[in-house]
Amino acid sequence: MATEPGLLGGADLVSEEEIQRRVDFADAALALVRCDAGDLRHRVLVRKVASGGISADEAVAITAARVGASIGDPELTVGSGDDEYEIPGSSTLRNRLVSPSHPYGIDDSDEFRRIEREISRIRLVELAAEPVRGHLDYDHMKHIHRRIFGDVFLWAGRERVDPSSIVRFAPDAVHFEPGDNTAPPMKYRYFAGSDIAEACSVVYAQLHELRARKDLGRAGILDLMAELAGEIQTIHAFRDGNSRTVYVFALQFFEEIGYPADPSQFLKNSELRDRMIHARFQNHATGRHEAYFRTFDALLAT
Repeated sequence: MATEPGLLGGADLVSEEEIQRRVDFADAALALVRCDAGDLRHRVLVRKVASGGISADEAVAITAARVGASIGDPELTVGSGDDEYEIPGSSTLRNRLVSPSHPYGIDDSDEFRRIEREISRIRLVELAAEPVRGHLDYDHMKHIHRRIFGDVFLWAGRERVDPSSIVRFAPDAVHFEPGDNTAPPMKYRYFAGSDIAEACSVVYAQLHELRARKDLGRAGILDLMAELAGEIQTIHAFRDGNSRTVYVFALQFFEEIGYPADPSQFLKNSELRDRMIHARFQNHATGRHEAYFRTFDALLAT
């Protein structure tokens, strides 16, 4: 992905406070998908991007090169059939981290996930410095996804096309409390690809109306945001990377309507991080959004 000229500014122009804000912004997004901070080499690279000492493009290329890959176009792009998103004979998503021995992209699922998350952290630092500008609509959400994952997936920024609903496993958020490591996994089912566009048109129209509402007060706004956040997560518009994309979009949206949030509150092992993850899956399983409301209430400025 090309970086815009001047993106991130010169290293000598970025304050330590701003560098930390950019790093926290990215780390919080990864914490919400239970990702650790990465090794020392990665942390050093992330701070260089945050300070403007190296471009995000350069950092992404370095990250790919560490596993003998470069950013390219994998063979067999998304088409049709049961394996339209996955590397043949594998459960790993086709990806742009290609090499002569891996024409479909990295096929080791653990290695792919580690590198994918490192690259997304770099792009999230970039987004903290230079956010997507737009109308906070569905196209805006797609643009954010493309900025985060364009190095990794050819279909970044495009909604899912799989004909059936998809299933993910995550801890039971109905019978267990936030952060309870004994919670067993349960199935969470998301929309079929054919239903996504219509569902999103409804949800994002409601978000647009919410921005113009002056009669609700803080509690009313947070209640509607909690309901709509649950719907966006349940729709699951993208094949991968939904939570990180929604995180970026939501922070922009909250700031737009006058309730800015400090993303460092979501850093790994924080209580609020556990509550947000729990609220997401509890809403999915039950349709209730009270846990989302309480989490937003604690997160957002009064």
